[in-house]
Amino acid sequence: MSRAFAPFLVIIPRFVVAGLIACGLSGSPGLALNDGPPPTVSPARLMADVDALVDFGTRHSLSETNVRAAEWLAERFRDAGCDEVALHDFSIGPRTRHNVVATIRGTDRPDEFVLVGAHFDSRNAQLADTQGPAPGANDNASGTAALLELARSLAVDPPARSVRLVAFSGEEQGLIGSRAFAKRCQDENLPITLMINLDMIGHPMDEARRALIVEHDPGLRSPVNDAPSRAWAHRLKSHVAATGLKPVSGVMYGSDYMPFEANGVVCVGLFDGADEADFYHDQADTPDKVNASYCASATAAALALIRDAADPSFHPAPAP
Repeated sequence: MSRAFAPFLVIIPRFVVAGLIACGLSGSPGLALNDGPPPTVSPARLMADVDALVDFGTRHSLSETNVRAAEWLAERFRDAGCDEVALHDFSIGPRTRHNVVATIRGTDRPDEFVLVGAHFDSRNAQLADTQGPAPGANDNASGTAALLELARSLAVDPPARSVRLVAFSGEEQGLIGSRAFAKRCQDENLPITLMINLDMIGHPMDEARRALIVEHDPGLRSPVNDAPSRAWAHRLKSHVAATGLKPVSGVMYGSDYMPFEANGVVCVGLFDGADEADFYHDQADTPDKVNASYCASATAAALALIRDAADPSFHPAPAP
């Protein structure tokens, strides 16, 4: 998460829940979950993907391991059963880097989309350090692993609208990858019902309280998406609460939803608040900082909201 860019970016563009609860998503890490279709969120799978991403050493956007991580993610999305997987190229200076784009085509409205994003690049305390350790377990292997878990569930039970899962790169350099992809979506006039951003969803800052921040549009570049964002965020808070976490209201800033919001797309986000942790943007952001059951609960809440947004008959009630 590139929270350091927040002041700049405000000006220049950042099923069933009961069944999920019955599977014990708010329980301990490693809890055995329902294996029947559709698959539920698995803490063990999430952590295996976090570990695999950390094993790249660094996923800094200007490193060669960033490219290998993108290729690895593309293969994992294919393994998950996504209908389409592609690398979306963009430039950072003289280098070509990639967003990883995976699509589950909708059964009834395949040309309408719910967009879910998480950045996979990482950094340490020195933003320009392209070679040093930057494990980025919570920031943001946690959100990236959630994308893979969402793909596994949605691929076996596709909703009516299509779901496009995007692992962004270049986030830490100022949302470069998401800016490029948002421009592409705008140029193609892509119908996006909702954009959900997952940036740091693995570390409860208070283990007893287990709060998760649900972010809404506070009135940024585009006014047309403000009220719908609040309505969807209110719905998302109910899903977060249903998983056993405590939803806390927050505002969007400094992450990959910002370029989409500027284009008028309705956006919400999930965020654990760990930009206040001492391991934030540090080589100490290792897998032990990620709580598996907390990350699984956040992923389950996102899955429930995706299914809402991908159902053309569902419309969120206005936020109180």
